[in-house]
Amino acid sequence: MIKRLDSEVASRIAAGEVIERPSSVAKELIENSIDASARTVTLHIEQGGKVSFVIEDDGCGIPFEELPLAIERYATSKISTLDDLECITTLGYRGEALSSVAAVSRMEIRSRTADSDTGGIIRCEGCEIILHTESPCRPGTMIRVDDLFFNLPARRKFLKTASAELRRILQVVNDYALVRPDLTFRVFPDGKKILELLPAGSIDAALLRRWGEDSPKYSSSTSLNLTSVRMWWNPIPDSRRTSVTIFVNGRRIQDSTIRSAICGGDFAAYGEWLVVMNIPFEEHDVNIHPTKEEVRFKNSGDIYKLVLNTARKIFARRLSASSGGPAGDVPERQSAANEINDRKWFDSTDPIFSTAPWRPVSEAYPGRVAAPDDTVFIMAEDPIETAPEVGARNYIGQSARGYLIFDFPNGLAIIDPHAAHERILYEEIAAPFKDGTVGQKLTMAVDIPAALLPEIDIYRDELESLAFSFDGERLAGVPLLRGRARLSPLDILRSALRGIECEKDPDKRDREVWWRMARLACRDAVKLGRRFEREEAEALLERLEMCSVPYTCPHGRPTIFLIEDSKLKDRFER
Repeated sequence: MIKRLDSEVASRIAAGEVIERPSSVAKELIENSIDASARTVTLHIEQGGKVSFVIEDDGCGIPFEELPLAIERYATSKISTLDDLECITTLGYRGEALSSVAAVSRMEIRSRTADSDTGGIIRCEGCEIILHTESPCRPGTMIRVDDLFFNLPARRKFLKTASAELRRILQVVNDYALVRPDLTFRVFPDGKKILELLPAGSIDAALLRRWGEDSPKYSSSTSLNLTSVRMWWNPIPDSRRTSVTIFVNGRRIQDSTIRSAICGGDFAAYGEWLVVMNIPFEEHDVNIHPTKEEVRFKNSGDIYKLVLNTARKIFARRLSASSGGPAGDVPERQSAANEINDRKWFDSTDPIFSTAPWRPVSEAYPGRVAAPDDTVFIMAEDPIETAPEVGARNYIGQSARGYLIFDFPNGLAIIDPHAAHERILYEEIAAPFKDGTVGQKLTMAVDIPAALLPEIDIYRDELESLAFSFDGERLAGVPLLRGRARLSPLDILRSALRGIECEKDPDKRDREVWWRMARLACRDAVKLGRRFEREEAEALLERLEMCSVPYTCPHGRPTIFLIEDSKLKDRFER
């Protein structure tokens, strides 16, 4: 039953709900549907929610006589006394969501309870009621929001494009579909269904649907007293960013303590994380932020340790899976990053390296250990002072650390084979961009994860211009990437989508996409500790010399260092 809160309770609420964009509307109304015990939530969206936003559910509904109270500030069925603020079990509790939406839009609510023969309708503009009457409708609630910010043009002009606003809404829907895998969510933008998430049964199954079966997924859980946390990690191959989705007692929040435990830990946490925490009511306070996006923990230090230890366990499992050994202690950040990037399955099929099997340099120098690959990219302002002269050159050999040494007419050249091979691969992969994108059909079409389908629908034209092709909800073709990059079709697709989303300038978007693909592919470059035969070293140099930019890798590190003869003579006093 909806009722007005008395002044004492209302004054204690962290009020001031601000509707910033259509996704804010989506979050508030989806939470209301969940609180109403809905089993199905359907969204109809026009122009990213800027023109129209409709949400329907099959929840308990609102009685006809309570509809005017539903849009009144500080009127709610969730709490009634000050004590209720200490044990909030619902996502909403302040009675501000509908009133805040109504204040900045033209809103209509149709609702009917299960035990009523008829329902009711109420319409308002800027919280001014213009209609309230009985009307036949289905059990549940339908809320229509038209002309968002019609009375606040200054706020409206800060909205992004329709596709950008739609992506934000889809993010909210996808996030709640993870933590509520028992519900059905449907999204219809501009009359077309692009997302249908049926009950998945469990969070693990929902994540499998979102991240795809081909993505590695690691999870673990930890508890302390009555507080428990379960976490999932999906490492993304070409990402240097960390995305953390957090739910506390079913509430979607942002929290610096939890995020810093993941991002500031002694491990490389790049990729997507899901954190689901259950905590006793007395151990946290949800009534601190106007948009309910933050909570205050009573013992934030314990929460930090709990999340950090869980993340360590997950990362240890990742290392164990990579090495095939038992999970042990998590190494320091740099070592962990090296472990991730040292793919054992990078046995080369490149003609350069086909003459001999892979052997570490340390085999040729007993007692010496080959240096691990350096994953920190150093930007070189002046990578090479003097270029090697064209002419006769002789391969001398390889240092204990793996560098290749050549005798050129004007000095000794030291080559970093990893950086050199990165440059070669990069230019081979980027060639289709310069020459015109060429597509290749897949032998078998690949199923696309459900979470990617809405984005593909939004950017289908851009993707098809990059030579992607689709067969219904399956990936049928991808751009032709030359070189020896071992990328799955879905890796290429995800990389392209991230490039399209990151680059707002359409004129620069294609280059951003191809740069991301090339960066992902460059990870297939030969490692520094590899033993080279003469033929391999000479072939590597020949292909490096054919590159348009031979003296740096794509990240700016030098590929060649020349010790000039004149400097050698000065050093040896000749």
